[in-house]
Amino acid sequence: MLSKRNIKIIAAFISLILIVLAVFFFQRIDEKVESQMIENERDLVRMSSQEVLQLKTGDLIFRKGYGMVSQWVSTYLEHGPYDLTHVGIVMVRPSGVFVAHALSSKKMKVNGVIIQPLNEFLQASNPENILVVRWKNYSSAMDSGLWSSVNTYVREKTPFDKEADYDDSSALYCNEMIVKLWMNELGLIDPPKNSIEKKYRFHNLSVLYEPSSTDIIFSTFQRYDD
Repeated sequence: MLSKRNIKIIAAFISLILIVLAVFFFQRIDEKVESQMIENERDLVRMSSQEVLQLKTGDLIFRKGYGMVSQWVSTYLEHGPYDLTHVGIVMVRPSGVFVAHALSSKKMKVNGVIIQPLNEFLQASNPENILVVRWKNYSSAMDSGLWSSVNTYVREKTPFDKEADYDDSSALYCNEMIVKLWMNELGLIDPPKNSIEKKYRFHNLSVLYEPSSTDIIFSTFQRYDD
């Protein structure tokens, strides 16, 4: 006959297995929903060619993705005025316009910092939730340093930070990468004064589009609110 202690151990083990299975099936369902929604709206034009021409290296492009995970992030982790869940850096090259961002996607088989064509980045965005801003104190003289830093992340295959641990730079999530570049490499953001300010800065996308520091270059929020 099993003792009470063994029964508790078995019950805990079964509970753990059920939680793991629930997370697994939730992710699978969410991936299918997200893929279907992206496919349904693949042909929608998010930005016109004229609007794309207005972009410059160093601009920050925000989006809200599809699926339940993006909705959860939007509801519980983003406290700014815009409904957004992800951000990348615009990189304008002779061969086209790209977005550098930290991403984890089983569908794309990506888990880390990538440089992706703008059109592909936009296809994964809800068309009503796109924002592009330009930092007022960013200058074209910073382009080469920014490009070098991003290329280093890509070359070293810096993984996506699934733990959201902003004190560990061996892995990066989307806004963590940008805040650290803006703060440590480009000097656009002052170091945080205390742990509370640090947590707010790394856990809030709106830090990167504050009106006092940025100008809006493009926004579908204005388009859909009219």
